[in-house]
Amino acid sequence: MSKRLPKFDIKRRLDDKVLVKLTPAEAKANSLLDDQSGGSYDQESPYVSLKYFNDSFECFSHWEKDELKDFSDFLQQLRDRTWKDVLSTSGKTSKRGLAYTPYDIAKVSDGIRRCFDEVRKRISDDITFFELRVNQNKLRVHGFRSKAAFFLVLLDREHRVWPM
Repeated sequence: MSKRLPKFDIKRRLDDKVLVKLTPAEAKANSLLDDQSGGSYDQESPYVSLKYFNDSFECFSHWEKDELKDFSDFLQQLRDRTWKDVLSTSGKTSKRGLAYTPYDIAKVSDGIRRCFDEVRKRISDDITFFELRVNQNKLRVHGFRSKAAFFLVLLDREHRVWPM
């Protein structure tokens, strides 16, 4: 026979958890899966969030008109793919398309590392940062993934984070 918890213990345990009730439309808009999906977001289309964007490294105002058009095309490429598709563009020698490239932030310059460290302090030390190719020239974006979201942290129009 199981031991029953007093009502005040149950209430305290519920108070310790953050419970958010979303409508089905809100869950769909945020690409949040239902409990029966198995928890993988690899079949979801990525979307970009600027919540942790750091404009002290570079801002969109530094980009030329054609580069901004390339960024718009990049956003469309993300909408047209799943995370599984994005992850498959990674490779040591045969990168293609978005060229998903995870990296160790300990190997970037101090100024850039500080940008990433600020994000880690706000969220978690176990964030994996990566680069995505905006175009086939130098334009890159850097950030991290959480569920279906790509949190864009840095713009990199001159490929300065990881020089070519």
